[in-house]
Amino acid sequence: MAENRLSVLLPSVNNLTARVFVRAAGLDFEEVDVWGKKGTPDFLAKDPANLTPLLEEEGLPGGSLWESCAIMQYLCNKHGLDSLYPTDPGERAMVDSAMFYLIGTLYPLVARATYPTLGFPQYAGEVGTSEADDAMKVKAQKDAEAAIAEPLEAYRLFFLDGRTFIGGDYDFPAWAEEYMSAVEDALGEAYSEPAADVRGFVESVKAQAG
Repeated sequence: MAENRLSVLLPSVNNLTARVFVRAAGLDFEEVDVWGKKGTPDFLAKDPANLTPLLEEEGLPGGSLWESCAIMQYLCNKHGLDSLYPTDPGERAMVDSAMFYLIGTLYPLVARATYPTLGFPQYAGEVGTSEADDAMKVKAQKDAEAAIAEPLEAYRLFFLDGRTFIGGDYDFPAWAEEYMSAVEDALGEAYSEPAADVRGFVESVKAQAG
């Protein structure tokens, strides 16, 4: 049995970071696609939040851990992956801040802008799950899409600030396209192999919509 067991949804961008990470880090892992299997008693016993990705590993107090950023932080700390997660307090704080900004600000906008089109369930309390009419839901989706530009610019100005790296289908600014290409070039198959699952799903949604 592999040292790390990662339960994922293959088409999910939210799962992609952890999938790329275990490959780039060269860790011993088993990847399990749980599409359509979440919410079962067995899954909820390990993951009462019913979220993916889910890491199962013997060193964890509860035997499992969810949230991509927490998974990557834990594995870096356990295996001493300093090149991926710097030990210098200031540099590490920048990486942590970038991850928290992703979780708290950028990804919620991405979810509001893309989940309706991709057919993913939206979060409770959002316009998309409310009794608002279709016009209002479309407007909310478009507003979220437009709002993505601001946090992206914050990444460029503050977190990147001239660096190549920080320790959906949008018109990304040129620097963002260059950044994503640099990530894929640097990581090779560790990125392109799991990313192919996401890209394939997105293309299938486009084909159905067309």
